[in-house]
Amino acid sequence: MRETGFVQLRPLVGIALCVAIGMVLGAADLFSAGVLLVTACGSLLLALALFRTKASRPAVFGCVVLVSAARFMVGTSTLSDMEINRMLSQLPARHVQLEGRIAATPDYHAYSSGSRGTWVFPFECEGIKEADAWNRRRGRIQIRIAGTAPDLDFRLGQRIRFSGDLRKRDYPGNEAIMLDVRPVDGWEMLEDAPRFSPIAMGQRLRGKGAQTLANGIESHPDQLAVYKALLLGYRKAVPPEIYSRFTQTGTVHVFAISGLHVGMVGLFITIILKTLGVPRDKWGIWLLPLLLLYVCSTGMKSSALRAWTMAAVYFLAPLFRRKPDVPTAVAFAAVLLLWLKPADVLSAGFIFSFTVVAFLVMAFSAIPRQWVVGAKGWLQRARTYVASLAITSAAAFIASLPLAALFFGNFSPVSLLGNLIVVPLTFCVVLSGWLSMLVPSTSEIFNHAAVVFINGLLGSVGLLAKLPGAHGAVSQPSLLAVAFWYIGWIGLFTHARTAPQRIRALGWVALSIGWTVALQVFT
Repeated sequence: MRETGFVQLRPLVGIALCVAIGMVLGAADLFSAGVLLVTACGSLLLALALFRTKASRPAVFGCVVLVSAARFMVGTSTLSDMEINRMLSQLPARHVQLEGRIAATPDYHAYSSGSRGTWVFPFECEGIKEADAWNRRRGRIQIRIAGTAPDLDFRLGQRIRFSGDLRKRDYPGNEAIMLDVRPVDGWEMLEDAPRFSPIAMGQRLRGKGAQTLANGIESHPDQLAVYKALLLGYRKAVPPEIYSRFTQTGTVHVFAISGLHVGMVGLFITIILKTLGVPRDKWGIWLLPLLLLYVCSTGMKSSALRAWTMAAVYFLAPLFRRKPDVPTAVAFAAVLLLWLKPADVLSAGFIFSFTVVAFLVMAFSAIPRQWVVGAKGWLQRARTYVASLAITSAAAFIASLPLAALFFGNFSPVSLLGNLIVVPLTFCVVLSGWLSMLVPSTSEIFNHAAVVFINGLLGSVGLLAKLPGAHGAVSQPSLLAVAFWYIGWIGLFTHARTAPQRIRALGWVALSIGWTVALQVFT
């Protein structure tokens, strides 16, 4: 990383952009992987021939784009879910057998009587028996076992053979296919769960944490559902009407265990480390394993894993005698995760996560430093906090506005105000929850405090959702208009230092808005 004028050059940021562009190129399926690799070799040879000249940089970046495109094509051509999803046209299918492993901690949903209920969990299928013949079919399906007792011993990682009826899943979810298992003799244990698994250990801690969070507030089911969702990722338990209000106000992101939650937990841990006198350059040694345990306990969600990877790069930098740099950490995390899971480049969650984080970094880099650091008195610190919160909300609003319209057809202008209210209340809820789990003897006190904050959260979101024009459905915006929007704001945050530069940058934003409005009116 080096500086030229007022702009810091970060080669890894450019490489991350090239990797993303290459993955999208690979998704377009314009060329074969072989052609891309041969062209990449030619681009690399050209870069070597032009070594130490300005022309070598485009050649290197071109090589990265082409190799990334080939990586996408190779990495997604054997996606396991494709094997299982080919069966969709053949469903429903009766009396089939499946073998595989339980892929996540099973959930038990009790009936109102309490004596019976339904077990539900994702299953990593390895083979299917149809017409007396076993066929290799890899992919995830959902297992559903109705009318069973709550004391069945289903655990993450167990290898089991299930018998039942396959059908298409009739409500939204990650798995497109469901197996309805016969309650009597519908399964056979083939192999016990592994003795040690970080995910299994995290899930056990998650279950114990959920029990602690319920102490004393069992009579508040809606608040308890939101409480568990915010702390431990139990989003399915949140009532649909409550979840809908958060969606309408553009604040539903608080339910995703992501950078916000990992950052809150990280802040809590760093305060403890600082209190214990642990040197700052050694924080990563203690912080990262604890954060990883938290990520595992919330189900290893992709958004949380992305946040942990960014934190790992940032906090481990001092151990390698490197200065921590947030943009470089974000870029490294993007490159690493895309290389491991190329299909994520088309995931709305991945795009939302990294776009919002990138805009937060750019926004805080563009504002005067004294606005958010250096405060000493309590009044100055309060002003600094309010300024930081306002900048965070504005940057997230700018980054997510076109994406929400593009992916979900939703326009929520009230989200700018909503995040100013929701984020501080969420922090209070998360803080209360962690104090409850860390000091179980006082859990009821902190749980009741959390209920107060959750009531404020639900009340605020409910009022915002009722405001005139708070939200609405829109048609999908043009990709060109989305590009103009981001070109303008990126230019404003990173390069606009004079009045003419700011006018040009805002001109791109105005062009994006005008283009979108024209399409909405005339189509």
